[in-house]
Amino acid sequence: MVDFMEKDIVMFYYYSSPPVPDSCFLGLSNDIAYRNMFLLPCPGDKIHFEFPMFEDHSYNSICNRLGVRGLIKRPEKHEKYIIFRTDNKNIIGFYRVLRAFYQETDMFNNNGFVWGIEASPYLITKGAVKYEGPRLRQGYQASWRSTEWAELLNRLLGEIQDHTNISEIYSSETNRLVELLKDSQRTKEWAENCLVCTEQDNCRIYREFLNYGQAHPDADMFYVLDKIYNSNVYSRNYLCGIPKIYLK
Repeated sequence: MVDFMEKDIVMFYYYSSPPVPDSCFLGLSNDIAYRNMFLLPCPGDKIHFEFPMFEDHSYNSICNRLGVRGLIKRPEKHEKYIIFRTDNKNIIGFYRVLRAFYQETDMFNNNGFVWGIEASPYLITKGAVKYEGPRLRQGYQASWRSTEWAELLNRLLGEIQDHTNISEIYSSETNRLVELLKDSQRTKEWAENCLVCTEQDNCRIYREFLNYGQAHPDADMFYVLDKIYNSNVYSRNYLCGIPKIYLK
């Protein structure tokens, strides 16, 4: 058993998608805390939709730059973890850092470098573990900041591991939805289903898309999603073509 002083843990906030009706064309699972893949509005006039990267269980400094770099810079001999929580304080699991790397690029406002980690994931059913502790803000908390945070974050690691690891489901579901959102014909089918859905009043995604259409008469969110996931705004389209330089 590794002493908690030999572990470095950060806890990252991320925006999750709201539930959808059971009959939804998307076929979402109620067990999964999907990230904000459908670009719903977020506080602060920003749209957070890419992280955590459940596609391949990685994370990089495009989001939580200071937290990612701070964790990478911790002593090499320490085990390193990222715990994820949603906006309603659901703890949905952690990444254990396996390798750190950087990629050279002037994209994404990262001073010429994107720093990242590859991880071993441990993700659990939505709602299985709830955060209880000091008041949280957006951003990140770190175990090396105080004994209180070290004890709290180590406790959460233990609670997460009391539940079944369903990381493969997170990965397969995320990749399935990305494929759908990159497919113009499938996105069109989803839009057509939304228009005739009898559960529109019970679907926040539909309401947000409706609001967007009313504010932007010349576009709709289905069109926007198709364009974004087929462009470099979805950063994996760009970063997968850039070599990773691994840190020793």
